[in-house]
Amino acid sequence: MAATPRRPLQEIMDEFGPIKDGIAVSALQAERYRGKLPDAMVDFWIEHGRGQWRDGLYWICDPEPIMPVLHTLSAGDPEFDAGRMVPFLRDAFGEVSIWHPTFKVITLNVNSGTVTTTDITTKVIEGMPPFDDDMAVASAVDASVFDINGWVDSTTGKPVFDAVRRRLGPIDASQVYTMVPHFRLGGAGAAKDFSIGGFIEYLGVLTQMGPFTFERYVDPKESGRGAFGHLEAVRTIGHDRLVEN
Repeated sequence: MAATPRRPLQEIMDEFGPIKDGIAVSALQAERYRGKLPDAMVDFWIEHGRGQWRDGLYWICDPEPIMPVLHTLSAGDPEFDAGRMVPFLRDAFGEVSIWHPTFKVITLNVNSGTVTTTDITTKVIEGMPPFDDDMAVASAVDASVFDINGWVDSTTGKPVFDAVRRRLGPIDASQVYTMVPHFRLGGAGAAKDFSIGGFIEYLGVLTQMGPFTFERYVDPKESGRGAFGHLEAVRTIGHDRLVEN
């Protein structure tokens, strides 16, 4: 009996349907990323294009406009070479998921000024074998889109997306919900603090606001605090150590 072919990203299509506000990607455009990004994502672009789920909370994105921001952010960094990075997903508040052949999934949280990595090809989920690259990139999309939160108000602990979208309306592929006063400058990140602005422009401003910190996840089995572990600062992006602001 022939094995059923795997369909990475099918679970999310089954749950949320096709992407909306889709932008077609030609095979020629997509094939430029073959070998730089797992085949599952390249094939998804060709078949479905790029667009959004959850009313614009999560977007399969075009890597190209984001690359200048990544080059600026990682300039001189001993590990994070922007030339090997490919952004593939972003949320309505500017968080970007990036593929890297060594680190696998890099999460750039521009609002909190942090960078984290997740390699599910080596971290085994209980009862499951490690994922290959195709399943790793699909799991990153699944984990994000199945999460209903997005940005969370630091004072209430509540997600702000629904309230922000009701007040401001939807965004398109070139836009993001921007925060003023910004969280990194003392703002609370409350729903009332957001407006609509350009996605790439917002990333550019925030990468110049101050240094970013590379954080690593500490599992509870490895002395991580609490039931789910914690994140701890490793070093400042662009340096080999933590640098004081």
